[in-house]
Amino acid sequence: MDRTTPPDAGGGAQPITRPLTAPNGPALEFVEIRPETAPGGKPPLLFIHGAFAGAWCWTEGFLGFFGRRGRHAAAVSLRGHGGSEGHDALRRAGLDDLTDDVERAIAAMGEPPVVVAHSLGGYLAQLLIRRVEMRGLVLLGSLPPEGMALVGPRLAVTETKIWSEAVTATITDWRAPIDLAGIEILFGEGIPRERALRYGARLVPESPRALAEAHLPRPIFSAALAGPPTLVLNGTADRLVWPADALRTAIYHGAEHHLFEGGGHFLMLDPCAEAVATHIAAWLERRAL
Repeated sequence: MDRTTPPDAGGGAQPITRPLTAPNGPALEFVEIRPETAPGGKPPLLFIHGAFAGAWCWTEGFLGFFGRRGRHAAAVSLRGHGGSEGHDALRRAGLDDLTDDVERAIAAMGEPPVVVAHSLGGYLAQLLIRRVEMRGLVLLGSLPPEGMALVGPRLAVTETKIWSEAVTATITDWRAPIDLAGIEILFGEGIPRERALRYGARLVPESPRALAEAHLPRPIFSAALAGPPTLVLNGTADRLVWPADALRTAIYHGAEHHLFEGGGHFLMLDPCAEAVATHIAAWLERRAL
């Protein structure tokens, strides 16, 4: 398989998309694969995207990868992202609204899942460690337990271009496609240009309220204290969440920790995506999850 292709993209069991409705919230896009022969006793997997993205970043390969291995797997688009409702009201959505969306998706799984979460989605998952039951937690390029309190100011200095564009897009609701320089910062330089631009065109402005709140640390319960077994993964070339941030997250949660050489921020779309998915599958097997 070409190393630049996400794992099992375009093959395996076909995902089914359905809305998750709620009386007081927008309908959420919920993409799910339910193999006919799922391994007995294995929990389902729920994939949570990060800022600016949607469930599409998991359907490019990861859902098919785990679906082919007989796993019940699903990905949700948080309100205002991907195919979910709430785009017009996203600017007013805070972290509590987004964690409510994650809770709704967890409930839709039918039993406690292993949560696999990326970037800001990883921070949302950490906020829920004591609120909902998770069989396991996998954090990919995740914000650390203090959120963006340290990462945000550092990005303003080290990645001024992508930071200023993100702030501009968020404040003004500017929806022009991100340029190639920004694409390389977000996705890494190993992804073919045409595909990287296609991914960039699917990004949406993030909630300024949620991003502002993510800069103010909230209490995070360590998974090491009666929490779910946790795995922290990061790329050595991640320019948004540095390996040192990932190490700090792993230490805080007493988690297993692994770095992927040359991996960028979007590990599920990166040239190393197959290695990432294989590593997660092996960890699940070792943990009997």
